[in-house]
Amino acid sequence: MKGLFTFFIFLPSLLFAQAFTNTNSYFIPTNGDTLSIPINVSGLTNTTSPSFGLVTVCLDIRFDNVADLRVMLRGPNDSIIMLADQKGGSGTGYDSTCFQENATKGWIYQGYAPFIGSYYPEQSLNTFNTGLNPNGNWQLVVKDLFIFSDTGSVSYFSLTFGNNPPHDPLYGGCSNFTPYGCKCPDGVSTDCDLLPDLTASAMAIESDHQEFPGQITFSNATPNIGWGPLEIHGTDTCYCGVTPVSCLDTLCADSTLVRQLVTQRIYHRSGNTMTYYDRPAGTMFYDPAHGHTHVDDWCSYTLRRSTPNPDATTWPIIGSGTKESFCLINLGDCDSQYGYCVDSTGRLLHNKDISNFGFGTVSGCGTDQGIYPGNFDIYFHDENEPGIILPAGTCNGDYYIVSITDPDKHFLQYRSNPWVAVPIRLSQQTAGNFENGGFSYSVNGNSVTFIANAVTADSCMWMWGDGSASSTTAATSASHTFPGIGSYIVWLYAYNHCGPTVSIDTVLVQPVGLNDALESIVSFNIQPNPARDEVMLSYTLVNTKDVNLEVFDAIGNLLKLVVNNNQLPGKYQVGFDAKSDGLSQGIYIIRLSSGHKIINKRLVLLE
Repeated sequence: MKGLFTFFIFLPSLLFAQAFTNTNSYFIPTNGDTLSIPINVSGLTNTTSPSFGLVTVCLDIRFDNVADLRVMLRGPNDSIIMLADQKGGSGTGYDSTCFQENATKGWIYQGYAPFIGSYYPEQSLNTFNTGLNPNGNWQLVVKDLFIFSDTGSVSYFSLTFGNNPPHDPLYGGCSNFTPYGCKCPDGVSTDCDLLPDLTASAMAIESDHQEFPGQITFSNATPNIGWGPLEIHGTDTCYCGVTPVSCLDTLCADSTLVRQLVTQRIYHRSGNTMTYYDRPAGTMFYDPAHGHTHVDDWCSYTLRRSTPNPDATTWPIIGSGTKESFCLINLGDCDSQYGYCVDSTGRLLHNKDISNFGFGTVSGCGTDQGIYPGNFDIYFHDENEPGIILPAGTCNGDYYIVSITDPDKHFLQYRSNPWVAVPIRLSQQTAGNFENGGFSYSVNGNSVTFIANAVTADSCMWMWGDGSASSTTAATSASHTFPGIGSYIVWLYAYNHCGPTVSIDTVLVQPVGLNDALESIVSFNIQPNPARDEVMLSYTLVNTKDVNLEVFDAIGNLLKLVVNNNQLPGKYQVGFDAKSDGLSQGIYIIRLSSGHKIINKRLVLLE
């Protein structure tokens, strides 16, 4: 009755329909074998057509990780179509799920598990409605592509035949079977390579890193925000060094691991046709300790001190992590971990912002792996051993973790060598402390008063950016009169036994009489964000105004007044210790107001 109930919900307009069901329970093999579940169809007309044929395929599947499954339908003539291939992310199955060409939930490869309701299959059911004799043995074919500890079963399978099967949708999502639904990067072309765009997630590092004496561990995620999957395949060509060996071997004579050559598959849309080509893309190896296959040189990470060069990959390296190797698998998406997917302009992306979200055919930890657009792979700080090893003599202070995805450029991508630099502060090292970076200042006419955040520096050297000589002082405050109105780039070198801390900022000297015509606030930043305890609130004023800096909870209750006074033009930095003020994990609103200008920013506090 369950199958009939589903049938009447989804197919109320059919003049005639007949359902065939199999309600037995079948365990899905965990050894890589294929499960085939039969239904015998009889009593129907001998020929399908656009006027009569297969309308709906319904099923119930419970499985620990449904994205490990390939689900197909085989007809009595042994032709086979793909219903869903490794779709659904980390969800747990198909719950009264139906595949039909007038679905209400959209394309299966754009949905989330557990799947509930009706979806378009990856290949059209109308493949069977072109002259096939529907009477005979049909089979639901299910295979677990990844031999891990995941388990599950199929408890229901039904086929419904009826008059006037729905036509294929004119437009749809992107897949091998619907190339017309795939967008090219320019949004207009219909002839292009659908390249991946693998980035590194700042939020993953910010929200999950741990410092120890001499060591840092952290999460690392690699979102694909491109137009095609990052898809790789083993070639069954293996080496120990330069010596060919059997890929059945895992260990070389020198105890290193056997390496297998890898190709990257690039999909190409040409109008309504999808083709692909393969290109060399490095190596992979079977890791017997993990029981699956890892890709070499996927990402690297370092601890660095910043310099004025905006390219963080040029900054001096304090400590390095090994180039991380792990299997490429869909472990999350841009909605499930909102904030992980960020484009080159800094815009946070939802799944709907990824043109070809969910396009892909393989994902996992075998010799065929991949990350679909809008998805990411991730490992957490406790899986990052040993992380970054810090050399003896490392000082406490401000640093950056710089993570580079595909540092050796093995893979063809829309962009090359994406990286992210995430600020962190070390506090558990024993060699002393770098001075804090940054400075604040206030402007009174052409005279500017500076205060360095490096409160215990041995000396501070200021470079004023106006052609005048630099100034070196033992104090952390300084004053300077600029020659006239304008913008000046000021450098500060704050020295102690750990070395210099370099800070750069732009000082804006406005003409008298213009200040009141300008908006009072020109910048407002919160660092870090997300945060665990202390954050730095920084803002810049261009005229003398009353300033209020307030903290609210997510429903608008005022929790703390941080600043409430009249301030001169300049840059101000205020430390705010959330834990000392009793704030727990959650979302808060930091409001900065001055004159008619009000800026609200969201602060995320972590445990």
